[in-house]
Amino acid sequence: MTTAATLTSTAKDSIAIDSFIYHIIRNDTAEPSYNDKVTLTPEQKTFFEEQIKTACDGTQFMFSDPEANSCKNDCLAIIADTDNHLSQKSRELTNRFCSAHNRSMNEGVFIVAVISLTINNVRKRLISFLKVDYSTVYQQEIEQVEGRQIVTLTKVMDSLADNQKALQKWAIIDVSNIFSWDVLALQRHTSNEKKDTDTAISQYFRSFLQVYSRQTPNALTKGSVSETSKWAQRLDQLPEDFSRSDFKARAINYFENTDKFDTNQYIDHVLGSYFYEGITEEEKESRIALRETHKESLRNSLAEAGIAGQVFESRPASIPNRSRKTTLKTGTGVTISYQGTQDENNISVTTDGEDRIVTIRSTQIDEA
Repeated sequence: MTTAATLTSTAKDSIAIDSFIYHIIRNDTAEPSYNDKVTLTPEQKTFFEEQIKTACDGTQFMFSDPEANSCKNDCLAIIADTDNHLSQKSRELTNRFCSAHNRSMNEGVFIVAVISLTINNVRKRLISFLKVDYSTVYQQEIEQVEGRQIVTLTKVMDSLADNQKALQKWAIIDVSNIFSWDVLALQRHTSNEKKDTDTAISQYFRSFLQVYSRQTPNALTKGSVSETSKWAQRLDQLPEDFSRSDFKARAINYFENTDKFDTNQYIDHVLGSYFYEGITEEEKESRIALRETHKESLRNSLAEAGIAGQVFESRPASIPNRSRKTTLKTGTGVTISYQGTQDENNISVTTDGEDRIVTIRSTQIDEA
């Protein structure tokens, strides 16, 4: 039975490495260079525990086909009998990790660690994968020859990079149903837009883990806004005084002012009013029909995206800043960027023949 959706800061602080091994991945060899046992000094143990704590901030994933999932089954074997299975199973995992990607993957060290942490006053065990940069260290020898300084580099050792930025890819594996997710995973340089989605990690890393992204409140909030924006861009018919970007702006506004997502309330808020002051009865009937068409269309789009009918906590902070902005660009290269609806920003766009007229009302204009 699951006990939590996220790792609390208290749980992260309690993380300790129980067992640890790594294997070396090189581009110039067909197979990884395997180790049989790795011993860490107290200082090294503390360093890698800090890296594992960083890995706890990954995107939540679920195992595909859990019964036949080789990654999950190997982790189960390691948890069940670490002494007898860690060395061999970690080799198999590293080999499959290498096989899942093309040969252009960065060289590095693939670490498999058994970790424990405190949940509800009980120590629980998880598996951690870390892919870390690997570097070659050279010693500089300087010799003076006929007034010239000659430098010779001699290879001293190969080593793991010793900083947090060295993490390339990482994953925390829960095979005991402690949490509502199976895997937390992420990789270096993942943008905010990609977090909480399947593309938070590369295709080959996802194939190696055999996972799909779990629909968290963060992912559903972000997905609702994204799907609404794409839906608006596909609309064939739009009232003349409407802007497609206003639908996205109202979607963001909904999450900023609502604790829980409700499909009907969301759709009504996103569509807003299709009427304006002084509208004729004929035009009113036409717009009522158009709004109903849009209402059904938006609901279908949300349903296809797996969002309609869900109830989840609103997470406006998960919406990337880039998604909050709307940009208008004219044929002469003038760019206008803003957040919110056009009406909130005193912007109007009208049509006069083939011309589009952009009007911005403001009490102040600053020239750079």
